[in-house]
Amino acid sequence: MDGARLKGRDHWVIALLYGFLYASLLIIITEIIWDGVFKFTGITGLKKEIIESFFRAALLEEFFKFTGFRMADNKYRFSCKKDSMLAAGTIGLVYAVVEKVASGNLMAIILGILFPMHILWQLNQGRHYYDYKQAKAAGEQQTKRRELFLAVPLIILIHGSWDAVISIIGYLFEESGWKSAELAGGLLTVVLVIFGVTYMVITIKRTLAVTRAAKAAEQQKEGETS
Repeated sequence: MDGARLKGRDHWVIALLYGFLYASLLIIITEIIWDGVFKFTGITGLKKEIIESFFRAALLEEFFKFTGFRMADNKYRFSCKKDSMLAAGTIGLVYAVVEKVASGNLMAIILGILFPMHILWQLNQGRHYYDYKQAKAAGEQQTKRRELFLAVPLIILIHGSWDAVISIIGYLFEESGWKSAELAGGLLTVVLVIFGVTYMVITIKRTLAVTRAAKAAEQQKEGETS
């Protein structure tokens, strides 16, 4: 397929093939291997959770989600930003569901519903990666580097930081012997919620803007051909 617009069936293929069979299953397998190897380090507690936030969760998960998205892009050659965003978001959605079901953790499920970060990260990734490709084709080197950074390294950094802060909050409320731990945990929770809500609102607004622009372009094209 060379630059054709995505159809409903294509999203199902992306979800099953690249979101589930590739990204989700490989993430589960590599994280099981990680757990088996990491236990020999003897690292435990909060230190273990922070390391895992950035490497086991952020790096491994984002690697497979991004490469799954790249494979979908290679197949469909997304011809508009909307398709790129929705394809990446579909992969994020599939993994988010698989992750929460596999965890069986009620609080994780509730948090995932309130803050669907995997979907939001991938929507932004699809948007920035599309802009990266456009800048690369136009020979705009500075824009190309910026958009690639926003599409991959920044997503990994935000993912790792998000998980690490959640681990720190849990530690402050449950395990820390520090007398001001609950106050610090409460303040950190407020910061996390503010960031999560802000990130979600901005992502949704930008996604809707891209969707409206795509719809307007389609209507204009139909008007010119009619």
